Amino acid sequence: MRQSQNYLCNNKKLYQNQSVIRIRVNQFVRKRSAKVNEEIEKTVSSSSFNNLLVEYRDKIKFNSYLEREKLDLGYYRFYVKSLKKAEQIAAKNFKEKSLPPLPVSLKYIDNNKLLCDNIEVDASTEEKTFQLPFSNLTNINISPDNQDTTKQTRINSKNELTKDFDRSNINRWMTNYEHFDDSKLNAVEDLEDDDIDGLEWCKNYGTPDPKVGISRVPCGGCGALLHCSDPAIPGYLPSEIIKGRTDEDLKNIECQRCHFLKEYNIALDVTVQPEEYENLLQNIRNVKSLVLLMVDLLDFPCSIWPGIVDIIGTQRPLIVVANKVDLLPGDSVGYLKRVKECLMRELNKTTLSNANIKHISLISAKTGYGVEELISAMFKLWMYKGDVFLVGCTNVGKSTLFNALLQSDYCKVHAVDIVKRATVSRWPGTTLNLLKFPINRPSGWKIQQRYQRLKAEAKALKLENEIRRGQVKGKIFNEAPSLIGHIGRTFAMPLTDDSIDQKQPIDILDDKHELFVNSKWFYDTPGVIHPDQVLSLLSTEELLMTIPKSIVRPQTYYLHPGYTLFIAGLARMDFVDCSEPCRFTIFCSEHLPITVVKTEDADELYEKFLGTDLFAVPTGGTERIKNWPGLKMGKDILEFTGQGPKLCCGDIVLSSIGWISITGKYKSVCKVAGWTPGARGIYKREPSLLPYSINLKGKRIRDTPAYKVGKVYSDENS
Repeated sequence: MRQSQNYLCNNKKLYQNQSVIRIRVNQFVRKRSAKVNEEIEKTVSSSSFNNLLVEYRDKIKFNSYLEREKLDLGYYRFYVKSLKKAEQIAAKNFKEKSLPPLPVSLKYIDNNKLLCDNIEVDASTEEKTFQLPFSNLTNINISPDNQDTTKQTRINSKNELTKDFDRSNINRWMTNYEHFDDSKLNAVEDLEDDDIDGLEWCKNYGTPDPKVGISRVPCGGCGALLHCSDPAIPGYLPSEIIKGRTDEDLKNIECQRCHFLKEYNIALDVTVQPEEYENLLQNIRNVKSLVLLMVDLLDFPCSIWPGIVDIIGTQRPLIVVANKVDLLPGDSVGYLKRVKECLMRELNKTTLSNANIKHISLISAKTGYGVEELISAMFKLWMYKGDVFLVGCTNVGKSTLFNALLQSDYCKVHAVDIVKRATVSRWPGTTLNLLKFPINRPSGWKIQQRYQRLKAEAKALKLENEIRRGQVKGKIFNEAPSLIGHIGRTFAMPLTDDSIDQKQPIDILDDKHELFVNSKWFYDTPGVIHPDQVLSLLSTEELLMTIPKSIVRPQTYYLHPGYTLFIAGLARMDFVDCSEPCRFTIFCSEHLPITVVKTEDADELYEKFLGTDLFAVPTGGTERIKNWPGLKMGKDILEFTGQGPKLCCGDIVLSSIGWISITGKYKSVCKVAGWTPGARGIYKREPSLLPYSINLKGKRIRDTPAYKVGKVYSDENS
């Protein structure tokens, strides 16, 4: 009897093990078949692309995707490399032919049958989904009763926070995710204070990793595809959470923005409806405050909200903060001064000409360049008269600047050692809670100590630059230099105050605490998509390709009238008429290919190659291309008067995609037409932003209209 029971138990275990093995084998086969289907789909698409390329190759005069190596190496080096590659291929083919032949019976082996029999695999390929992250806007419930712009709606630290949300453990927000490994977080907390500075950001916010790629799983809240590439793009999650997760694991996960909105009722870098944006900012109008207006130097005037002066008034003190200066290539000595002058001219063309602009600052919130000068300007011009509001369109870098100022002298000294330096405040008339931090009071002795620190750092930086110049003298670098700055802190520890009970340390910044109750505050504000921007039309993958992340390298082309330039599938410029050929210098992301065709063939080629590698963006399946709005020509033909072969006479701005500088013969009239999706953001900018950029071009590549990509000028003292 006992033997029979043991036999049954053993058989039951064996049956269970076989079931588990069969399930795992089925899963393996399904995954393998899915990969095979993807490879088949890629092969089919590449073969159809190659067939199209063979058919229309004569009509494509130049494409930077097809001839990328020519642009980088030049004609002669490319020719030598092609010869070496041909020799290697010939040697490889000879080696393969000299090997003994394989048995004929191998081709009859079916790998699927070796794994498992009777497994049905769905061979149908799914259409790749696409999603437009910036088109999903945050819904704000604006109460008509709370839109009064009197003193009763003054924004101050007495705003009540929603009590239903527990924010006491917000610095450990990543532990709310099931797949987050908090052992690293605990290890960081055990470190000494001196060692934690470099890891504090990782501990509280996580780190991005562009190499991981974009998942195919949408966020359960906003619907944006989950990724860990860029915190500025909706759908972002830190790499510590998203790395190594399967699609099944990600299906029940929400992005960082949705998580903060759901769990803590905090809005992180939200984008609202254009019609709601003006109503939200009306609350600033009657508050004694300073406004920081952020502008994207790679996307102006398309990143300046047209009615901003009507909202905040003409008497409001305003500081214009031009971000991403580190991505602009230097064209000659003093280029930063010319960039500031060009920005001022464009601002004067808008209603901002009537604004009370106190200062214009060129910064890089990412590298820290110019941030210390901005802080000094705010201390000097505004002192401690009232609150400060950070205003700007989507993707101008507001959140990056907010985080940079949070770790600087502009943040109140008593809040320096608080883990969560920023707190939230209810925006009047809404249910939206936005970030803020207390401003440091710039008393005389503090300004003096800050001045001494900046002076010592400037002296050390000057010495460091001299040593660096001596070390790199005579060396050639492939990468262009970038503008980098250091954001320091003069006051590392809070001052001793006998009136404050030091026995109870502050862990979370409370705006009702006696240290902060009378403070002035620095507020973040919601963002908005400008009508001239094309960001709302792009998917996550397309945004990562379109928005430049490294210094822009200008590409120059020599064209005759009757030719057309395509910037990926996003923009087009027709060279309509001119008495002489002209040179066109393109400033855009290095991931966007440039295509040169005859204008008479442009429509046909665009229709045939849209969605392929030739244009790169837009990318996706048939459904994506079907929903693409296409390109539309601007209302006017733009005319530029040539200033000679060494000077760009003007720019044609093509929305958020980039711009094209035009160089023509002296006093010759060049007529061009711009095309963008929905004819958005086509502007004439005269004179040019970087007028000497034409001199950065390399040698002309033989038998092509393209010039080799040249070197970028470095001017640290401009």
